[in-house]
Amino acid sequence: MPATNQIYNFLGEVITYGGSSAGVAYVLFQFLGKRWIENKFAEKLEQLRHTQALELQRLRVEIDSMLSGAIKIQDKEYEILPEAWVLLDDAYSRVTLLISPSQKYTDLDSMRSELLEEFIAASDLLESDKNEIRQAQKKNEAYQEIIFWQRLNDVQRAIRKLHNYIERNSIFMPPDLKAHFEKASNDLWLALISKEVGRMAKDWKMQNEGWDKIKTDIEPLRKVIGGAIYYRLQAHAKSS
Repeated sequence: MPATNQIYNFLGEVITYGGSSAGVAYVLFQFLGKRWIENKFAEKLEQLRHTQALELQRLRVEIDSMLSGAIKIQDKEYEILPEAWVLLDDAYSRVTLLISPSQKYTDLDSMRSELLEEFIAASDLLESDKNEIRQAQKKNEAYQEIIFWQRLNDVQRAIRKLHNYIERNSIFMPPDLKAHFEKASNDLWLALISKEVGRMAKDWKMQNEGWDKIKTDIEPLRKVIGGAIYYRLQAHAKSS
């Protein structure tokens, strides 16, 4: 006879002959209750262990993913931030040199003809610019004008290179550093424009506005950026 039928027959006998309901309950507990409770407890415990194991595995995968992502971002910052600083420093140095009120040029008007020719021939100017200087009555003015526009083109390229690098890699920069770099790039361009337009208009006040922007806005911001990069890379080094 199957075990289930035996249990049903036993229960029937208990209910028929067992007497009071309390007695029946007691007999049922003695026969089934203890083992049933133990089985249910073991079942629930196993379910709990399984659920906990799944949750621990999920958390482990999530934590590993987060750590892997954080490490990749740190590695990218180690690559991007120093390069962005180099480009900023290069653009800043070129702008500062070009728009500084203190400019030094070789005095061509006082040179002997043979030395002047050697100087012109050795320069990296275009042949048309060299000929213009040779034919100019005021060679200093001609030379300084040509050199200014040549340097201006070099400075513009440096600022554009900085700006493009920031735009391409800003997604990997902390928001505050991204904002600082963008402002520095824009301010360098504004300072350069003041110098360029002021020179074309022969307006010394406008030219000096570019220099003032360097001293009051760009130079302090450059120090802030340098300090922020240093502390961020140091923090990464300590956490790695």
